[in-house]
Amino acid sequence: MAPLEDTGTVQISVIICTRNRAKQLRHVLESAAAMEVPTGLTWELVLVDNGSTDHTPEVAQSFAGRLPILRVTEDEPGLSNARNRGVSEAGGDYICWTDDDVLIDPQWLAAYARAFDRHPEAGYFGGPIDLVLEPPTPTWLRDNRAALGAMLAERQLGDVPIRFDPQADLIPYGANYAVRTKEQRAHRYDPNLGVSPTQHRLGEETTVIAAINDAGSKGWWVPDARVRHIIPAERQTLRHFLDYQHSAGETAAYLAEHGPASFVRRSMRVSSWNFRRVPVHLWLLMMGHLTLSRILRLFGGSSWLHHFLQYGFFRGAIRYWQNQN
Repeated sequence: MAPLEDTGTVQISVIICTRNRAKQLRHVLESAAAMEVPTGLTWELVLVDNGSTDHTPEVAQSFAGRLPILRVTEDEPGLSNARNRGVSEAGGDYICWTDDDVLIDPQWLAAYARAFDRHPEAGYFGGPIDLVLEPPTPTWLRDNRAALGAMLAERQLGDVPIRFDPQADLIPYGANYAVRTKEQRAHRYDPNLGVSPTQHRLGEETTVIAAINDAGSKGWWVPDARVRHIIPAERQTLRHFLDYQHSAGETAAYLAEHGPASFVRRSMRVSSWNFRRVPVHLWLLMMGHLTLSRILRLFGGSSWLHHFLQYGFFRGAIRYWQNQN
């Protein structure tokens, strides 16, 4: 397979979006500076500052001599807006996405470069996200880590390259994926999705991946393109997971109206009966899960957690419907 063509231009753009996380940003940039870059590979690191008020600019500037870093600002708040700004600024043939709260493996960039060479037919890629829980970790989280993997952005699909399949939930996660720039520019991120100060939604990268796949581009799992996702103790709380589920519910309700059919949950479909102008089945599901979580918690075990989180999901969906009416 022919290698990435050396045209004298940038071959790979790494994009990191950030907002007021200067301390974590320094760690990820340190790990990026330690990457083993293949001889002849040209790359850039586009850092999109989405309105930071801390010392993020100073952190970025301190790496100017160690990384091919380009810091740009996006004043319109919201992760999708920041991602879209990064896409507009990127000069590479491929875009590698990661987050400001990870540590990048030394072979990460090289692994993606090899995958791009190996699969010129593919439009998107993704790699493993290893979880690092900073202590202290509560017992309920440690005992339910497998069930909470998606909420913790942990992604493990094995040590062998496989084809992605969005219909089977085989997709990359937002902290570690790559998109060919041609496909990325054809499928921008929806500003109505993604975290922002004015909304609590997820899924901006998931819907883009689905659209690229539906347009005919294939995707591949790259098992040796690893990052480590650092979860501090303050994000290891029931309140954090409940907030996440609120966001997931709000996202699902939005996608039920505006998203591709593959993302519409059956339980999100609008009923003809409404209670306080919200689909009545959402109220019933929410209260049912809350009641079960309280009862099951009295008897011990961990089954209560599933129902507690489902309660949060439907509460988030109800919040969306209330805001629409």
